Amino acid sequence: MANLNRIVNIKIDIKTPAVSAASFDNLLIIGPAPAVAPDYAPPAVGSYSDLEGVNDAGWVSVGANADPVGIAARIAFSQNPQPAKIFIAVQQTAQGTTEDIGTTLNRALQTSGWYVVCPAGIDESEYETIAEWTEAQVKLFAFTYVSDTVPVTPSIYYRSIGYYGKVNEQQAAVDVPASNLYMHVAAVAKCLAYPAGSETWKFKQLAAIVPNAISSTTMDALENQHLNYFSEFGGRNITMNGQVMAGEWIDVIRFRDWLQDNMQYRIYNLLIMNTKVPYTNGGIALVENQMLASLKAGQAAGGIAPDEFDSNDALVPGFVVIVPNSMDLSASEKASRSLAGCKFSARLAGAIHAVTVNGELTY
Repeated sequence: MANLNRIVNIKIDIKTPAVSAASFDNLLIIGPAPAVAPDYAPPAVGSYSDLEGVNDAGWVSVGANADPVGIAARIAFSQNPQPAKIFIAVQQTAQGTTEDIGTTLNRALQTSGWYVVCPAGIDESEYETIAEWTEAQVKLFAFTYVSDTVPVTPSIYYRSIGYYGKVNEQQAAVDVPASNLYMHVAAVAKCLAYPAGSETWKFKQLAAIVPNAISSTTMDALENQHLNYFSEFGGRNITMNGQVMAGEWIDVIRFRDWLQDNMQYRIYNLLIMNTKVPYTNGGIALVENQMLASLKAGQAAGGIAPDEFDSNDALVPGFVVIVPNSMDLSASEKASRSLAGCKFSARLAGAIHAVTVNGELTY
């Protein structure tokens, strides 16, 4: 081999692309440790692929002595489609003192693979803190409330999702079925099972949750505050509204987060997998290709609208990408080695949530 290298010398460099650690498909239950301490304490942050694993870790999921985290996990795994896995973060206690909820969240943030925070057994007074924390992350926060007032400031949070848990308006908080305290877990587990961009969070049927038997007035009040509920319509129990508390659609926030991550890693891999990407029109075109690939993936997922024709038969593209021409950039811009001016616009596919049909009958 050494002699042959004098004639034919081959060197092979293995280039491994970076893989995003972000996930937009899994929920994180955050709550207390098992009431009855198991022989081995569960991990501070762990993942579980089935309810048996949660029970083995020490949480009781059924019966009068069920743990909040155990019930939440059971509700999650009751949904169809069922989540592939869930994460659980334990709010630690030491010498009778429970740690600040922000400490628990920051610890959970060190574990990748989850997207939506779902409290279980956490007092509603902590929800505002969780909402504030989540707003600064690429995450979502979902909660169910059963008090008379919403525990999170309405209309200002784009990453918080609220559900109304009472079966009816007259029901006292202590009388709410245990499962309904985790309506948010059921809805999140259900909707995260669908690829980002393919779903709406409205019209979903939930297992193991008692529907809200509430008046139209209450429904209107909830929707005006961008809150969600679960009620019977046309013989089916379905989730209603599908919005975050600031009024945007939940699926739009999730799809935006997914698209940002997807495009970021595509362009990053372009830079690290090539010896260099030149600051020329050819190099800029390589960046453009990655932007196009990400937008096409978003289109295939159902988040971005396809190319369509308007009523005048004019083509309206689903997305448009604009990148600068190298020859139009200054020497100082090229010397900085930072490419700016890459832009795209895309039409959201959205979802139809209501249909109005006007018709007439004639002789």
